[in-house]
Amino acid sequence: MEDKPTPIKFFTDSHIAKAVAMQLREKGVDIVRCQEVGLADAADSVLLEYAVQDGRVMISNDQDFLRLNARWQEEGRSHNGIMFCQEHLQGMPGISAIVKACLDYHEMIEGGAGTVEDDIVNHLIFVG
Repeated sequence: MEDKPTPIKFFTDSHIAKAVAMQLREKGVDIVRCQEVGLADAADSVLLEYAVQDGRVMISNDQDFLRLNARWQEEGRSHNGIMFCQEHLQGMPGISAIVKACLDYHEMIEGGAGTVEDDIVNHLIFVG
């Protein structure tokens, strides 16, 4: 019997529209917003630590996460992946692009075409 792959889970900072989480939840995707866990005003490093501890991919359009990714790589630290949303992703087109990217990864992992460990962990994924 094959082991079930590690499911992909997401975590958004306050820069990502609430509609992203709402739409993904409707599709059965596990996603948490920083506001829902009392971290709305937390530093980006705290958000990334939370994502790691809870096994979640960090989603943001905050440039600090690019620097955090580089620093963590230099320090040999591991994170569960960072989806960096390009600045031009605004309004409904931006929400749609983020939702689509998350759904694509969710379906890839659920369908067995990839794994969180091989395709997501420690990766910086650009959306848009």
